[in-house]
Amino acid sequence: MKKKIIWFCSALFSDEKIKTTGTWLISMGNALAEMENIELYNVTYGNVKSITKKNSKNITQWIIPHKERKIYHRGSKNLLSFVKKINNEIQPDLIHIWGTENGFAFVVSEAKLETPVLLDIQGLLFAYVKFYYGGLNFMDLIKCIDLKEILKPKYHPYFIRRRYKKRGKHELRLLREVENISVQSDWVHSIIKSVNNSSSIFQTGIMLRREFSETSAWKRSGNNNQMSVFTSCSGAIPYKGLHVVIEALAILKKKYPNIKLKIGGGIQINRKYGIIRDGYTGWLLKKAKNLGVTDSITWLGMLNSDEIIKEMHKSSVVVVPSYIETYCLFMAESMMVGVPTVASFSGAMPQLAEHGISALYFPSGDHWDCARNIEKIITNPELADILSLEARKKAFKRNDQNKVLKTQLDIYSNIIRKR
Repeated sequence: MKKKIIWFCSALFSDEKIKTTGTWLISMGNALAEMENIELYNVTYGNVKSITKKNSKNITQWIIPHKERKIYHRGSKNLLSFVKKINNEIQPDLIHIWGTENGFAFVVSEAKLETPVLLDIQGLLFAYVKFYYGGLNFMDLIKCIDLKEILKPKYHPYFIRRRYKKRGKHELRLLREVENISVQSDWVHSIIKSVNNSSSIFQTGIMLRREFSETSAWKRSGNNNQMSVFTSCSGAIPYKGLHVVIEALAILKKKYPNIKLKIGGGIQINRKYGIIRDGYTGWLLKKAKNLGVTDSITWLGMLNSDEIIKEMHKSSVVVVPSYIETYCLFMAESMMVGVPTVASFSGAMPQLAEHGISALYFPSGDHWDCARNIEKIITNPELADILSLEARKKAFKRNDQNKVLKTQLDIYSNIIRKR
């Protein structure tokens, strides 16, 4: 008999290769939907005027209008009614909510369903508050005020952090009430345990897109003049630490004039098509100009899996300068490709690799040590090859699709049996 699972998440299943966040959800969902004993349903948000049913292959899917999520910790009457309706109609064995950020968990909690619920931790808003500014001081924050922040102050890092803090209080309340929680790292596990010691905590895995496990391994370029650093993040967010790698680039350029930095992700650097650039991005551009590295930086924009892999293969090193990560998909992907990786020793990232063996770490915000570790890789071919080999070996073991899928199915069975 098939197990009926309803997902509530940020991912929209379609035939297109997405360039947004949540790619691991697409991989996991498609793998689950292919199982003979699983019937998968998905509820997500999208640009629709009303609740729309849009199936993808053998996944039944509904898209909720963004207007229904005006209040983070409370769903609209329409959304609450919809959740109760599909729960009654489908009679699922389990509801799986991916993350607290999208607000779905509050709606499901408010619906007071008898169906068992599993909440997977993606980000932790209350934990991000402490690191949100990414080391920016008062004057830096003042310089992050541009036209966009003057017209709408809510877009300034100060007010965004304040929203994180406000939502984080609701998030904490929710986490204290949830019975089943899954995490992807020991770091997050320890936080959840301190918040809700009575909850059942499950260690789950991340299923990377198949393109990353099927691609050929990174190979070091024989051209010593081609030094390319690659980094990527979801958007212009201070705690992602882009300013750290830009400062590291300025140090390296003095010694290696031809070094290049490529930055992927949803960062709007040009004022065009009616889009106003945010102040933090403007501050980054001014910093790059003041440091004399503007011409050494290429802004790539959003990339799909094939484009990311292509950039990784062309790069000498990948840098992950974040101040906090609950997992770090980008680092997991770089390790799977085998490109040598330099990462900040923060959040869950130290669990992904071993310093000096499968990656090199530097203290959060320390652009001097970041630059030193990049230089180690670009000047030491033997080290680069060892890091590449060991990273790929570890990634294949950790992110093996069959292993990750089995772990997820075991978690579902464990919870359903307790029903």
